[in-house]
Amino acid sequence: MNPKLIKLWEASQGKITTTYIERSFEQQIKKSMKLCPMKPLTKGQQADIKAYFKKYLKRDVPTYWHQYLYSRNDLFSVKYIPASVYRTSIVFRLNDFQYSLAYVDKGFYDTLFPDVNRPKTFVKNVNGFYYDDKHAITKEEAIERCSNLKEAIIKPTAMSSYGIGVQLFRSEDGFIPEKNMSVDDLFSRYKKSFIIQSRLEQHPDLAKLNPTSVNTIRVLSYRRENEVVILYAVLRIGRKGKVVDNETAGGIKADIDLQTGRIKGVAFGGPTEPNMPRTDSGVELDNYLIPSFPQVLDFVKDLHLRLPYFRLIGWDVSVDADGKPIMIEWNRSADLSQVAHGPAFGDYTEEILTKALSERNTLTEPLSSRNRPYQYGK
Repeated sequence: MNPKLIKLWEASQGKITTTYIERSFEQQIKKSMKLCPMKPLTKGQQADIKAYFKKYLKRDVPTYWHQYLYSRNDLFSVKYIPASVYRTSIVFRLNDFQYSLAYVDKGFYDTLFPDVNRPKTFVKNVNGFYYDDKHAITKEEAIERCSNLKEAIIKPTAMSSYGIGVQLFRSEDGFIPEKNMSVDDLFSRYKKSFIIQSRLEQHPDLAKLNPTSVNTIRVLSYRRENEVVILYAVLRIGRKGKVVDNETAGGIKADIDLQTGRIKGVAFGGPTEPNMPRTDSGVELDNYLIPSFPQVLDFVKDLHLRLPYFRLIGWDVSVDADGKPIMIEWNRSADLSQVAHGPAFGDYTEEILTKALSERNTLTEPLSSRNRPYQYGK
């Protein structure tokens, strides 16, 4: 096919995709704005936002996100990143999504992070094939390995998000009493691409915040050549009786001071939730010390350098009963925790915008002949 026609087709498809994503996120933020009281932005604030982003994007950006975030946390900044900009102009440029599907599959963590502290794997299913932590096994062997588990977590490993599909269970002689089903039935429900792991025994100082969920530290890291910068860290806390700490399950987030490792102020939930100075278990959050926090940040910096196709990563890390950081998962396109923290990129906003906009958009520009780094056979 004529290279010029390929270029025109790719450009048109990219524009359609970008427009669709932008409109989808604008619809979402408008719905959220209707769920809580909004503070108006002054004309000067709106002008400052548009001028700031026009310098980099060469176009105006909607101010919905700035107004929503300002209304939630009482902190105004032009540096808030609209989700529509983040999803179309930043994350797909800083991270190469053409390499991402296998990387983010939790079934490959044993290969990518063999020496890293993670929950014990009993069985995993990768694209329909069963494995223990290292070797291929039959389905019958997988069922046997999971037939008598005191406490285990099953969750999807591919194309999963927001804690959907994460379940706690126990089994006796191949049967799961609370669910009134067999282990075989449980496998059939998940079909393929899932993992069964031991339930993490988290540090007592994290468990007391909510003992039924693994409460994780979401760390956003940015790679600058061979240096990894921590942009922010927030603590995610589950609600009473919940197994996961995700906001979609009612979870809350609180900002962590990167220097002291202590929580700053209150926790935030969804747009209908009031700010929470304490957890459901009654723990006061302001100034609460996160265990092993410096080690958590060093842990993330080391892990990020193992993923060279991804400059911006959201990490979910907890701390085990022995005080050691333990990896739960990493995210190639993490939601930005700007309600709890403030502007996601902080002092690195200008640098990140400049860097992102200089890179190829791996969402809308496939690695075709016109943008390969070199050509074969020449």
